[in-house]
Amino acid sequence: MSSPASPTIVVGAGIIGLSAAWHLAGLGQRVLLLDSGPAAGGTTTAGAGFVGQWAAGYAWYWNESERDIEQYGIDFYRQLAESGNGPTGYRQNGNVWLTVTEQGRADHLPPFEEHPLRPAGARSLTPDEAAAIVPGLDPSAVTAGFLHPDGIQVSAPDTARALVASVRARGVEIREHTPGAALESRDGSVTGVRTVGGDVISADRVVLAAGSWTNALLAPSGRELPTVRVVASRLVTQPFGLPDTLPTLMLPELHGLWIREHRGGLTYGAGPGYEALHVGGSDRRTEPDRRPVRPDLLDAMRTYLHPIVAKLLPAASSVLGVDETPTQGVVSMTADRNFIVGPVPELVGLVVAGGDNESGVTHGPGLGRIAAELSATGATTLGDASRYDPARFAAAAPSEAEVVRMMPARREADARRAGAVA
Repeated sequence: MSSPASPTIVVGAGIIGLSAAWHLAGLGQRVLLLDSGPAAGGTTTAGAGFVGQWAAGYAWYWNESERDIEQYGIDFYRQLAESGNGPTGYRQNGNVWLTVTEQGRADHLPPFEEHPLRPAGARSLTPDEAAAIVPGLDPSAVTAGFLHPDGIQVSAPDTARALVASVRARGVEIREHTPGAALESRDGSVTGVRTVGGDVISADRVVLAAGSWTNALLAPSGRELPTVRVVASRLVTQPFGLPDTLPTLMLPELHGLWIREHRGGLTYGAGPGYEALHVGGSDRRTEPDRRPVRPDLLDAMRTYLHPIVAKLLPAASSVLGVDETPTQGVVSMTADRNFIVGPVPELVGLVVAGGDNESGVTHGPGLGRIAAELSATGATTLGDASRYDPARFAAAAPSEAEVVRMMPARREADARRAGAVA
């Protein structure tokens, strides 16, 4: 373990970096957490804040390892809500998948109904049964549904702030507005971090959890992660009396549409609000804006989604497009849609945690724990670390455009049609 005089440095104070710092402190490490802006001020605060067991039917490429990480996140957020370190918006409303056509029902619900990891209490829903548990849902707008009752919701910004307070309560030093310029090393081992201001902070262990900014720091070590950075968008409506008991709604056949309640209104998003940064000519090592502004993506999403959401939840019609608040962030998708967490072969003492695959809020607590345990002890007691090992990829990463081509289909029905699933 690191000596008391030499901290373990965590670079990045998003949900994964905060979790890594929290767990490192719990393992007896002295921890210094660095972020280029305010702690929990980047993509994490743009998160929609719904958490569930996606490995049990939604993400066909995940297995028990990811399910265990997801369950750990659910338990972690419940405990954080009970800790008294600030409000988190925690509630167990469940997740409901809905289909709007018979083909959609045939394509997307059997993976839930037949999945070996199907959680207790999960069940199929008729349209009327779905309407009974989804306030305001028009049953004539859907063909079927499926319920995961253990899904939770949190406010991503509030939860991040509560986690910052919890991290500080564990004795972690947080230095905000301190961008890392480079990793320092000697003889193949990490020796610290040099900041943009020129200060060198010595450390024999570093956890790099800088999200979409990771490759800019990692590349000089001789390795880059095969990720593609994507602008992700969501919209928040004005309140219209929607009860906070609304489950998170997922409609995979409609470009991955998701909907949840937010302070008496809705927050929602779907595929038309997403675009990879390289489409606009951005190079992997070019640092993206912490909070991008892409009104064209928001307009495309509104055009596509407003009639759909109004049909599903007619009471929302009065607020759709009326002073809606946009939120955008940059997520990192990986070449195989799985996470990248583990030691960097080229630099002893460096653990990287990257590639949130747009599910950083769900998996962040568990991925942070894995990164902390690998850094402090060399092994983890959560999940199958071999699935996330950076060394499963070549050190030289392909272009972001090529990463997109390598990625498996997002939904099992599409993968089956492509022959990727038997």
